[in-house]
Amino acid sequence: MSAIGTEYGNALFLLAIEQGDLDEVAEALESCGELFKGEPAYIDFLATPGIPIEERIGAIGGAFHGRVPDSVADFICLLTEKGYIRSFFDCRDEYEKQYNLLNRISIAEAFSARELSGEEREKLKARLEKATGRRIKLRTVVDESIVGGMIVKIDGRLYDGSLRSRITEILEEIEK
Repeated sequence: MSAIGTEYGNALFLLAIEQGDLDEVAEALESCGELFKGEPAYIDFLATPGIPIEERIGAIGGAFHGRVPDSVADFICLLTEKGYIRSFFDCRDEYEKQYNLLNRISIAEAFSARELSGEEREKLKARLEKATGRRIKLRTVVDESIVGGMIVKIDGRLYDGSLRSRITEILEEIEK
């Protein structure tokens, strides 16, 4: 995470607390991030100093004002004006980190050999919430190198319930 991301993400978080729109800003940052990922040329456009700043700010107004909270649209304008728009994702990540700390939310990444069904996702999420005592945002990743079972990363810890891990444990026991 960049220093710009930390500083500006924290500033936006404090502003959202002051204005009482933490959830709305979090959702807007997520949707803006999806837009920027889907259209990377848009960030290139906003970062191009050869394009007059008025034109770039006008494009932000046309794209975001009325669709996201004013504080988020203004934040994107500020990043553009300061030449920091490429740090948007770091800012968003810092905001999410602070938001999750405040709301006792943990991010869990579950790696499995196949896509989990909606029911499996819900069951896993419920088990993780019960085990951690926190709300869980679950992200799933298909990793075909996992023969069976699952690997879960949460709060900096790795829980390896993969078949490969179990076989390794059995082999180590046999060797003793």
